[in-house]
Amino acid sequence: MARRQLIARTKKKSRVTRSETYLVNHKYLGDEPVFPKNANTSISRAFNWYNAMCDVNDAREYCIQFFNDNNKPELVKIVKAIPEKLFPLTSAWTLRMRSRGAPVDIEMLKRAVSRLKNVKSSEETEDNSVANTNVNKVSIQDRVNDKTNDIIGSVEEQIDKNEEFSLYDWMKSNNIPAIYAPRIAAYYLPVLSELLEALEGGDEQLNEAYSHYSKKQLEDRVLFFNTIIEDAERYADTTKKVRKPRKPRAISVEKKLKNFKYQKEDNSYKIASINPEKIIGAQELWTFNTKYKLLTVFRAIDRGGLQVKGTSIINYDENNSVTKRTGRKPEVYVDKVLNGGKIVLRKLMDELKGDASLAHRINENTILLKVVI
Repeated sequence: MARRQLIARTKKKSRVTRSETYLVNHKYLGDEPVFPKNANTSISRAFNWYNAMCDVNDAREYCIQFFNDNNKPELVKIVKAIPEKLFPLTSAWTLRMRSRGAPVDIEMLKRAVSRLKNVKSSEETEDNSVANTNVNKVSIQDRVNDKTNDIIGSVEEQIDKNEEFSLYDWMKSNNIPAIYAPRIAAYYLPVLSELLEALEGGDEQLNEAYSHYSKKQLEDRVLFFNTIIEDAERYADTTKKVRKPRKPRAISVEKKLKNFKYQKEDNSYKIASINPEKIIGAQELWTFNTKYKLLTVFRAIDRGGLQVKGTSIINYDENNSVTKRTGRKPEVYVDKVLNGGKIVLRKLMDELKGDASLAHRINENTILLKVVI
């Protein structure tokens, strides 16, 4: 009897409950951040703590508590109606940090409240189908502001490491768009101004706030943040200079010939024009003006060939392009153009003696006889 092959059972992964996860995170992240007066607590680190330690339910409670404390019952209703999948967690963490004394400025607070207002309520989401749901669009300015806050948060993390930090090198290695550089400089400009005032020692409150710094340490901080601002400004200027110019958009043949006028056929000479699209890129174009009996040859100035702009032929060599009068027997020279080869065409204009100014504009009396590619 053949033996059944034994299959090794994979060991089941033990399920980690939220409480266990909380304890593990708490071991490394500690308690909820506090922001006592004159403390140097990093807002970006605080965001990381709330993202790791809190969930949507905590976020909703934080918002409700904040608006209750500030007597905003209409905003409490909005917060309660927001569905879990649409709840803006960043706004909740911002309000929570503000209530705990974090240095959250008014603009940042307004954006947090605005995002909460703009989220559709759960009743509207249930009543409307997915196809008909209109999600409020975030403006470009808000997107730039949010991205700026994210970048500044990352910069703050680098500064908190107390290592030698070059903002210019960091922005270059992370391919930060130049549009954010002036905003970073503007963010750190008040920091530098405050440090300069503290270094002068004329403000009692600043003296108390920076009492744990020696004069040498304050001078180092001034130099450091001054370099941060200079790096941001230099990055913006350098990035704009090395930016590749946009390639001109290719214009279609139909658009080039939109206003191009020419004579399609002439019964007296029994000739008709070629398709004008053949002019684009051709090395030579031969035309005949049926009204004034003028024969013209346009020869391209380079390998790009002839081009059309409006009613004119462009990109031709002025020294080798010529117009001449055909005299009493124009049909003879027209026939030579239509049936002659390159050698005949090369010598044809030398046979004509009647010089005329170059007719670079094509009109309703001009027959497009031939092109040479």
